[in-house]
Amino acid sequence: MKETCLGIVRDGTFLLFIRKLRGLGKGLLTFPGGKVEEQESPEECVKRELWEEVKITALKLEKVAEILFRHGNDEEKMYVYVITDYTDIPTITAEALPMWLKEPIYEEMWADDKVWLPRVLAGQAVCCEFNFSQDWSEFHGGECRSCKLT
Repeated sequence: MKETCLGIVRDGTFLLFIRKLRGLGKGLLTFPGGKVEEQESPEECVKRELWEEVKITALKLEKVAEILFRHGNDEEKMYVYVITDYTDIPTITAEALPMWLKEPIYEEMWADDKVWLPRVLAGQAVCCEFNFSQDWSEFHGGECRSCKLT
């Protein structure tokens, strides 16, 4: 099963979002993340993706969600981390335009984000399952529950 990672950087009351400039989700408002590479842990993935996409170094990470996505006949698992300590200043790259916002703009985000993100931002750890069409263009629903993450 393919694995991905996502990093939500919190700085006081602000969240570091990115506008995707290429690839899956181009144009959407989201968070830095990507594929977990071979011989890499999800936490290492988040650190690498934060550096590649916005040029910051994560120092303190906490796993807050595990999300199973089904799209057509494929499945992938995403590990979500909140980062509360980091170094460097977020910088635009070919991949992403970073921006600090106080609130998510759900109309500009992936459809599933409005299901799990409010719970994570409220301090809950969640395990979720969501269904999309094969090409990710249609959201077919899903659910989240509180869970313990290790």
